[in-house]
Amino acid sequence: MKFCYRLLLLSLMIVLCAPLLPPGSVPSAHGAVLQTNIGDFEGGTDGWQWGSNVQGLGHAESSLNAPGKPYAGNRMGELLSNNVPGTAWRSIYKNFTGLNVTSVPYFHGAFNTFGINPSHTQFELRITFSSNTQTLVSTQTINADQWNQISVDLSGWSYRNQITRIDVAYRSTTYGSNWISKHQLDNIGFSAYPAVYPGQVDLASASTSNIAFQGTYATTTSATLQLIELQPYEQYNISATYTFQATQTVNPTSGTATFSLSTPRYAGARDKVYSKFVIIDQATKKLVAPPTYVMEQTNPVHTYPFPASSSIKGLQVQMVDDAQKLGISHAALNVSLNEMFLDGPTGAIPFVLDGTTYYFSQDYIHTMDRDIKTLSDDDVTVSLILIMYNRPGTINAKLLHPDYTGQGIVAAINTTNAEGIRYWKAAMEFIASRYTRADEAYGRAVNFIVGNEVNSQRDWYDMGSKTLEDFVEQYVRAFRITETAVKKYYANGRTYISLDHFWNATIGTDALRYYKGQALLDEFNRRIKSEGNIPWHIAYHPYPENLFNPAIWHDTSVTNSPTTPRINFKNLQVLTNYIQSPDYLYNGMRRRIILSEQGFHSPSTSLADQQKQAAAYAYSYYKAKFLDGIDSFILHRHVDHGQEGGLNLGLWTRDTANPVPYAPKDQKYIYNVFKKIDTSESAAVTEFAKSIIGISDWASVVPGYNAAILADRTPPAAGTLTSVAAIAPTANVSTFESSTDGWVASEYSRSIDTVTSFANAPQTPYAGSKALQVNIYNPDTGAGEGGSRAEKGIARTWATPIDVTSTPKFQFAINSYGGCPGATEYYVTVRMYSGGNIIEAKSLMTPDKWNLYSMDLSSWANKGSIDKIKIWFSTNSATVWDGRYQVDQIGFSS
Repeated sequence: MKFCYRLLLLSLMIVLCAPLLPPGSVPSAHGAVLQTNIGDFEGGTDGWQWGSNVQGLGHAESSLNAPGKPYAGNRMGELLSNNVPGTAWRSIYKNFTGLNVTSVPYFHGAFNTFGINPSHTQFELRITFSSNTQTLVSTQTINADQWNQISVDLSGWSYRNQITRIDVAYRSTTYGSNWISKHQLDNIGFSAYPAVYPGQVDLASASTSNIAFQGTYATTTSATLQLIELQPYEQYNISATYTFQATQTVNPTSGTATFSLSTPRYAGARDKVYSKFVIIDQATKKLVAPPTYVMEQTNPVHTYPFPASSSIKGLQVQMVDDAQKLGISHAALNVSLNEMFLDGPTGAIPFVLDGTTYYFSQDYIHTMDRDIKTLSDDDVTVSLILIMYNRPGTINAKLLHPDYTGQGIVAAINTTNAEGIRYWKAAMEFIASRYTRADEAYGRAVNFIVGNEVNSQRDWYDMGSKTLEDFVEQYVRAFRITETAVKKYYANGRTYISLDHFWNATIGTDALRYYKGQALLDEFNRRIKSEGNIPWHIAYHPYPENLFNPAIWHDTSVTNSPTTPRINFKNLQVLTNYIQSPDYLYNGMRRRIILSEQGFHSPSTSLADQQKQAAAYAYSYYKAKFLDGIDSFILHRHVDHGQEGGLNLGLWTRDTANPVPYAPKDQKYIYNVFKKIDTSESAAVTEFAKSIIGISDWASVVPGYNAAILADRTPPAAGTLTSVAAIAPTANVSTFESSTDGWVASEYSRSIDTVTSFANAPQTPYAGSKALQVNIYNPDTGAGEGGSRAEKGIARTWATPIDVTSTPKFQFAINSYGGCPGATEYYVTVRMYSGGNIIEAKSLMTPDKWNLYSMDLSSWANKGSIDKIKIWFSTNSATVWDGRYQVDQIGFSS
């Protein structure tokens, strides 16, 4: 009967205790990252016990009062009171054996209570800290039906090194009638940092020689301030003794003092630009402002403008030759940190940072060089996705986050100790210094994406179980190091946070492993701003709600509200609108957005399925193109992948007979749509999609659609390669008698060399004593490149463009091995460049003989300013072939 009576009382109480705030009006509190956790309630009640006027204490997944869920993680503590007057304190407590919080003297916790009714809205929380007979009591007002973030400063309490008990008590200050109440608490513990600070750092700026800090401090008396350097993983310890970097005595005016402190940028060979700095009041040793990082660097190595792009069209590139044929303007490439480092100098590229030499894999870096340079030389804006897989290796073990569980496909970066930090810094500096050079010696990358879909960290940035605040704090460390390295070398480089399409929902239920995208972005923005604002940007992945159904126009879990569960192409404006709020702006400017990964599934190879995939791409491309604030739309994938959970997202089908799960086979219907969507043929090539979507006019589903501005890119002009009986080039001739004459291997050519003879007929150069031979054998990577179908190229560039107006016939001789398995045709292609203008010609050729070609440029308007030429060789076979081809006597004739 008691149990039934309690249920009756509870049911009555629920009616009285409905949330007092309307939906959406509950303000969000910002939790602390706890160094000492005394109550997260994930596995139980964490040693907390009933106190006075309490009849039960548990750890709950949800509550009847708003907001109805834990403050952090999956569980919260919840106490049930006795039937006593509302003004009576109802308490719980936890005992300790001498808890010492000297180094973490700030108590933090999140607290909530049931409401009563609109006439009784005043509630109090009382926290009592005991050290045997000594006590410190803090009583604070709280609101019902929302999480209240409470902090108590124990730094001045002499007994903080020997806490024996903590009591938490709740009550109404006005409701004298009996009340069976429920109250919640979560994320309870101690931190080195307070909830609020008396000052702020307005600017932390690094020149070539100094790092300077400017800010304000609310004080009524003169104070001596000290600047202290910490490493990113270190916490300030109020009880420790530090060697300060600088000191200044300030005098307030109207209660506010301004300060200006500086320190040398370098400590010997070590660059302090990556360090964390704190400013303290010498008298109290308390922090004046939040820990601060460098916000700007005034003397980057390079300052050239950010490269302009023809269109938003991009691709996560697998085959760099095909990417050029598709006419992409953007490319995203994975950079696997686990592949980069070597333990020693053998086969390595050495790189010195802070006086220490690091060794980067020559093989891996040269492959990166090839892909990045091939693309950026073709005016493609390259984004690098910086990720870490769990792979064996001494250095990989240092980079792998210590709390990586093994469940995630991608691991979090270790920024918890000196070893992880220094290797991450070395990798970021190496990448930034190599790929942002003004001369583009190794190619150019300007966008840097830190991790992958970090709001779903369980799968894509595995850091183990973490509260949102703890996860973001550690992720921001890695992010800041990347941004700092990029800005050290290139003033206009951009660094991005990666998010999937879950906005106010999550793909998984574990709140310590999956975070809502909006909540994570808000916390990311808050922490970045509190520790020194920097120009971060967003790499978003607006996939369909069901990855196996490309019909994104039918998605129902996307709305036009900021509280939408998902954001994808159907409601993409929610994201662009959201980051226009003043709180998100940087120096008055909106953060940039790139759509760095999204794709559309084709269930089968049937025409209907392939057309639905292509229709989804057309719909999404137009939505992105005509929405202000989207810089690029980078499609995933280039080729269907056999290990992507059954998804077929590629422009190409895969060869299921090939053991390489991403070996390309056939172009899909989407291929031609993708190729032409940013050209004058855009409207024609997407006409088929209207009936699939159920529209007659793109403007009905694409706000701002304008067919007159679809053509962002001019495709290559069509030239003709003519087989001729003889060639006699007279201008800009390459004979290869003494060198490669400026020609270099490109695309999938493995190497080039000048030779006097070769294995295939006729075994001798076309003219003179030498020819250029190209090795096209790539046994390790060839299947993914497309085998012998992939273009194996050579290229030559001119810093000063050449004028061939008077000698407009491009001529050359080419020969190749024969006998490529499965090949029935051999091809040669020429690409001629004048800035962004290209003319292209392709022809069949015969192996084992010199083929002579002439390409007449007389009618090409850009012949007076040629800056690059490429010659490609390929076959119609997907076999990885140990072949060679030769070229000779390349030049121009009248």
